[in-house]
Amino acid sequence: MNLTLRQLRYFVEIARSGSLSRAASHLNVAQPALSQNLAALEGDLGARLFERHARGVALSPAGERLYERALILLAGIDGLKDEVAGRDAAPAGAVRVSLAGSLSTVLVAPLLQQVAARFPAITLTVLEGVSSESRLQVESGQAQLALMPNPSELQGMGALPLLEERFVLIGAPAQLSGTPAAWPLAEVLQRPLAQPDRAHDLRKVIEREAATAGLAPDVRYELNSPAMLIAVVKAGLALALVPATICEEALAAGSIVSRDVVAPALTRVQALVWREDRPLAPAAAAVRDTLVDVMAALLADGRLTGRWLGPEPSHRIR
Repeated sequence: MNLTLRQLRYFVEIARSGSLSRAASHLNVAQPALSQNLAALEGDLGARLFERHARGVALSPAGERLYERALILLAGIDGLKDEVAGRDAAPAGAVRVSLAGSLSTVLVAPLLQQVAARFPAITLTVLEGVSSESRLQVESGQAQLALMPNPSELQGMGALPLLEERFVLIGAPAQLSGTPAAWPLAEVLQRPLAQPDRAHDLRKVIEREAATAGLAPDVRYELNSPAMLIAVVKAGLALALVPATICEEALAAGSIVSRDVVAPALTRVQALVWREDRPLAPAAAAVRDTLVDVMAALLADGRLTGRWLGPEPSHRIR
């Protein structure tokens, strides 16, 4: 087999781009040369890696398996120079971090900005998904790090808890006008609710507390998209029980209002996670530390809400 790193890099870029022409443009190579490398790779492996369709290409089942392995191999190669040179060398290479759910839109811009300023030799790719997707991305090696809730439920993962978020009840202003500032959980669960489905970590927190109280939440709409959930709440179709971070913009705009939830209060923990069996390369460790600093700064500025659980930031971000 004559498989090369160039072929793997070309293959990964085609998979990410979904098109040979877009991949050729991103890689700054001629499309015929890209096609030749792909054909050689498929010939060496004896498998078709992509299915062609009208809009471009999509990974075949064999391609899906290779993609996971290629990301792991390339991440290791990209970190090899730093490993050989020693930890004191400037971190360099490709890092992929997955941000789950509500924090992604708040964190992405300052994280990219800070990594670029501190570590210009690091190429950072940010993925987004629900917590189950982030977990799979780290487990498969597609991402070296993930910021996601409830890390205690994960097996084989290192975790650094950073932020405890408190749940609030949200509704349209007309629905909650004149109601108490704090609602017992038992009363919340009897109201028509819009919530994510049962596989979602947010729903698991609610179901667990409901079961403890011997109650069942009255979920009328199951919506895993925060934007759709807030839209349903704005329309007055249901209330929702969510961490305040999910809906801070809508709350600030006054299109929805919130009430505290008590007896008991509901919380979840956001944590950075990584595979315990694969030590972080210097570049990934640098991104991890930068993300800690960014979250601490956003919390201090009031752009994030919750209780800080993480270490003291290594840098002050102004």
